[in-house]
Amino acid sequence: PLIDVGMALGYRTEPVDPANCVALLVEEGATRAALLVDAIQGQRQVVIKSLEANYRHVVGIAAATILGDGRVALILDVDAIVSRRTADNSLAA
Repeated sequence: PLIDVGMALGYRTEPVDPANCVALLVEEGATRAALLVDAIQGQRQVVIKSLEANYRHVVGIAAATILGDGRVALILDVDAIVSRRTADNSLAA
């Protein structure tokens, strides 16, 4: 499936046009999906902090980190996003 990450996390209500975004292909066991994101900002080595231990459980978010400029970056829980979409699709069928 194509999964619009912005919609899956509730950041937008209209689906993104797949021609105007980046698709990240993920595979977990026998499950494959393409995550549609606005852009890839780059690659960084970061110290990951548990969001659940320091705040609370947030669906679709695995952890967080503080960037060099002080901004907080959320780290996606790809398995949860794909599992949720797969479950939604099986309920609709």
